[in-house]
Amino acid sequence: MRVLMVGATGNYAGLVAPELKRRGATVRALIRDKSSERAARENGADEIAIGDLEDLDSLRAAAVSTDGVFHLNPAFAPHEAELGRRMVRAAKERGVAKFVFSSVIHPSITKMTNHSAKLPVEEAIYESGMNFTVLQPTMFMQTLDMGWAQVLKQNRFSLPYSKQVKACYVDYRDVAEAAALAVTGDRLDYGTFELCAPGMFNRVEVTAIMSEALGRKIEAGELPFED
Repeated sequence: MRVLMVGATGNYAGLVAPELKRRGATVRALIRDKSSERAARENGADEIAIGDLEDLDSLRAAAVSTDGVFHLNPAFAPHEAELGRRMVRAAKERGVAKFVFSSVIHPSITKMTNHSAKLPVEEAIYESGMNFTVLQPTMFMQTLDMGWAQVLKQNRFSLPYSKQVKACYVDYRDVAEAAALAVTGDRLDYGTFELCAPGMFNRVEVTAIMSEALGRKIEAGELPFED
């Protein structure tokens, strides 16, 4: 099968392409310009489609002769929800059989715009008539890398919510495997799945693990949500 991939050059979605390849799929990467082609091919893309989520015609062209779409919204992008809905529309209009969306845990939390922007995309998928799978992963373990430099410099790990709130984590490599299974098989058809690794940890517990690994005390902090 031929799969149109959104995010093939990304830190997270780029992990999906190798999983699709392992299952015999031909991967067509959607990229905005030729400068990204090398990165897409290094991640496993067989074909390249130049397009933009702002441009419906380019998405229609990219989806021609594809059997499935894997889509990951660009988080925090202006009009993020509309970008996702546009991809759903293009796939439907080109007769794509299956649409797999990497969404997020709790898309109904309106305060977190990178969560709530996923909900209209999910609704568009459900109403599209296409075979679908929606994945709702919890916090990516890979996002810990984003704050790691601050941890090393300040001996503190802060996030904009209570340090006592317990949360699940998931490795995006596992999300990528689930996405590939959804695209290439039928076991996850018409399903919406929350994805997480075992266990729930608050930030105090996470910093205790960091402290043990580093051999020095790491404090759990809280940031104002606006910051």
